[in-house]
Amino acid sequence: MTLNLSSPGLRAAKKERTREALSQAAVAIVAAEGIDALTADRIAAEAGVARRTLFNYFAHVEDVLTHSLGTVTQSMVAAFVARPSEESLQDSVTAVLAALLDDPVFAQAIVLERAADHSPATRRFLREFADNQIQAFEAGLRDRFGVDADPVFVAALAASIGAIVTRMTRLVVVRTPEDEFDPVMLMGRLRLLLEQSFSLLFTGFDEAAPIVRPDPPKEK
Repeated sequence: MTLNLSSPGLRAAKKERTREALSQAAVAIVAAEGIDALTADRIAAEAGVARRTLFNYFAHVEDVLTHSLGTVTQSMVAAFVARPSEESLQDSVTAVLAALLDDPVFAQAIVLERAADHSPATRRFLREFADNQIQAFEAGLRDRFGVDADPVFVAALAASIGAIVTRMTRLVVVRTPEDEFDPVMLMGRLRLLLEQSFSLLFTGFDEAAPIVRPDPPKEK
């Protein structure tokens, strides 16, 4: 049997492998030297592809760095929206995190957070990315709750989720000495901190609050 290497499925898989190779190369460069060292030539050389190949996949150099992180964020939002509507918010968030936390991209996030200790430019980049994450979470919450959702509740919950993910990643990094820094090993610590944080968060969120209810009629 001869494999058809030009089939759409195989081409798509090859493209995704190339994107991941470029993204991992970018993370490795930033981890070693900071975001100021991130150039198209360096990424392409690290990934073992031609410079023009990089721009076949990404419009900007910075997009290479956020590819994996952005893909996982989209997966988190989509998985959250798809959870049963009768399920509690806490159960939905916990289930989504349990399914996605084993993704290697979370280890990449830990590496970038460590790199930010020595690179103000990397720190600014991560803050901008965190803002984009919160916007994605907010859009996902609106999709789940519907058009009648209270915008204040949605914005507050999205900001809280984004802050927890960002700050718990940061906490794992600052608590870990350089000689014990193993991003894969640290995933267990991050999982525990996220579970604890979301348990605390949802003690303060009323599950019935997302829907805006009409004001009661005024007495005549």
